Amino acid sequence: MKHICPTCSQAGISSTAKRWSSRECPAACGHCGGLSHVIASTSNGIFVGTLLAFVVGAVVGAATGGWWVSVLFGLGFASTFNVLAWSRAEMFPIPKDSARSAQTAVWLLIAFELLMALFS
Repeated sequence: MKHICPTCSQAGISSTAKRWSSRECPAACGHCGGLSHVIASTSNGIFVGTLLAFVVGAVVGAATGGWWVSVLFGLGFASTFNVLAWSRAEMFPIPKDSARSAQTAVWLLIAFELLMALFS
């Protein structure tokens, strides 16, 4: 399934690219080459919502049957929520130099964390 690019308004971004896109690693459109990403708060919200959907599904499953019913309900509910949430997540365009700056900032933070871990 292809998703609409916010730059050219054509279906040129794959589901996998959309799912793993971030400010420092944006998804590229297959038509115009434009970069876009899902905002981190949306991505994190989908992750937490998926965990919550699993717990709710597991509780409903536990109320109706054994542990295997609980796991099946949880996985089914969480998977359905995750797919629907990612299909509705909005993408935002980002310039190439801004994406490059974000990637550099992430690498600097990783290097700083490694130095702090090494000398603490």
